[in-house]
Amino acid sequence: MNKSTRDKILHIVKTNYSDIAGEFNATRQKYIWPGLNEFTSDLKTGSRVLDVGCGQGRLLEILADKKINYLGVDSSRELIELAQKNYSNYKFLVSDVLSLDRMAESDFNYVFSVAVLHHLPGKKLPIEALRQMAAKLAVDGRMIISVWNLWSQTKYLKLIILSYFKYLFSENKLDWGDILFFWKNSQGAQVSLRYYHAFSVWELKKISRRANLKIIKIVKDKFNYYLVLQKP
Repeated sequence: MNKSTRDKILHIVKTNYSDIAGEFNATRQKYIWPGLNEFTSDLKTGSRVLDVGCGQGRLLEILADKKINYLGVDSSRELIELAQKNYSNYKFLVSDVLSLDRMAESDFNYVFSVAVLHHLPGKKLPIEALRQMAAKLAVDGRMIISVWNLWSQTKYLKLIILSYFKYLFSENKLDWGDILFFWKNSQGAQVSLRYYHAFSVWELKKISRRANLKIIKIVKDKFNYYLVLQKP
């Protein structure tokens, strides 16, 4: 993928979340990722937690009973405003996963990044994102990363297969596994274009190692892949 295409997709991703912030807040309150409970149960009192791509702060639905020092960051100002409204006792900043090096805070015991990496186009940006998150970890800290398992969902699998043939015959400038589709609101109207990359387990292992991270665990369910990573 060339730089021009990558920059266009990054613009699509940012614009999309600004366009759908209100609707996203309403729909995403209904579902909290049950698979994450396995990775949050051992958070200790006083743990420093960084939530990268925090959206409207919904990870706090499963962290609210824990006495932690939490910071949520997201590139969408609209979603950060909703997060501050929803969870006024916690700290939030407008920033994105590729700009964490501009943020003073560091030495986090846990860095969570839920449903973020699959919005980053190209081969290099997911690796750079992992490196920037790792730089915010304490020496013995852990990263918990989730991405959508698009391969197990029929409606996305058709788009992934189509992307392969487009990639083979150069009908677009996207990479194999990249899909674009329209977000539909609660009335079924197409609102905003969305981008996803359909990661495989092999790809997730590859980018983790290229980011010089130790893979502790990879867990797969019907809807998500979960990675637990540490500095080597």
